[in-house]
Amino acid sequence: MFNHPASRASRISSLLGLGFAVCGCVGCGSDMAPVAGRVEFSDGSPVRGGIRVIRFEPDDDSPAEVRKAGSGDIAEDGSFVITTKKPGDGVYRGKYVVTFTVISDRESAKSLIPSQYTTYVDSPFEVTVDRGKSDYLFKLEKPK
Repeated sequence: MFNHPASRASRISSLLGLGFAVCGCVGCGSDMAPVAGRVEFSDGSPVRGGIRVIRFEPDDDSPAEVRKAGSGDIAEDGSFVITTKKPGDGVYRGKYVVTFTVISDRESAKSLIPSQYTTYVDSPFEVTVDRGKSDYLFKLEKPK
């Protein structure tokens, strides 16, 4: 009775379905943490510009199993929400270097912030993202 080809195919199909369900749940976001906050100049004024983006780039010695950057637009009021895969999902827990792009427009690409904030190598901002903290404040010096 159990050796009937239809019965065997049914069992194999069930096992494959279960396998795909389990594989689909591996990393179901349990290693991600939401990230949001504000970016402003050290005097409290908003960072203004035509295009404003913040990026969380995995640090070289980050313990995160998935090393993927997240980014978000910086709103007029300085607020941001980071996205990696889906809007607002945050980043994988681990260590990150935070960089910024604030330019007048795409054609000129003139940076409106000091260059130290724009590159992974020079950025003074390093954060460890975990489930406990999700609200960050970054204060940038104004360009001279």
